[in-house]
Amino acid sequence: MTPQAGLNVFHGEWDEDGVYFYQAYCDSIASWALEHQALGGPHFKPTRMTWIKPSLAWMLYRSGYGQKHGQTTVLKVKLPHSAVATLLSGSSCKQGGGGGWGRVQWDPARDLFMSEKAGQKRLPRKKTQRGIQMGLKGHLSELYVASIISIEDVTPLALMVKEAHSQKTEEEVRRAVAELIPLLPEEREYLPHCEESKLAELGMMA
Repeated sequence: MTPQAGLNVFHGEWDEDGVYFYQAYCDSIASWALEHQALGGPHFKPTRMTWIKPSLAWMLYRSGYGQKHGQTTVLKVKLPHSAVATLLSGSSCKQGGGGGWGRVQWDPARDLFMSEKAGQKRLPRKKTQRGIQMGLKGHLSELYVASIISIEDVTPLALMVKEAHSQKTEEEVRRAVAELIPLLPEEREYLPHCEESKLAELGMMA
């Protein structure tokens, strides 16, 4: 499907049961989440603003491939389609701070298959398209936590992508990433099960 010019496109991995999102947490929160297949425990604050992203590349960019302080475990979280629709329906499209229980931002997407050099670091390359991220707090954050189907630790994959992205030339990066393709998510266009008016408000429908 070719997206209509000027519209935002939600890309992510999904199947008939739900959609996958990524978050990065400190080891204590992540360990509890993996053990209980839920977000919670003594260090997790369910009502604070939490950001979820359906793009693995964007999560790797944000978390430094799972090596930034407090973001040392990258989790892959599955939500049912109905929960995604409810969370988006309760969100508005805003940049910067303030406003509402849910925020949708469209930030420059990142490329899982190629890196770029920024200072002394390699990062997933910036793309011309934009990718979605959702900020949730209060009852929407609580709904997100209550709706989780499964949680998986993808930190080892994050480190493998980092190694591939750290190669010296574009050709070497391509070859290294190609070896990881069987492990990488198949992210494709997704149209959330929201009312058309909400999709239009979020820039996903004319």
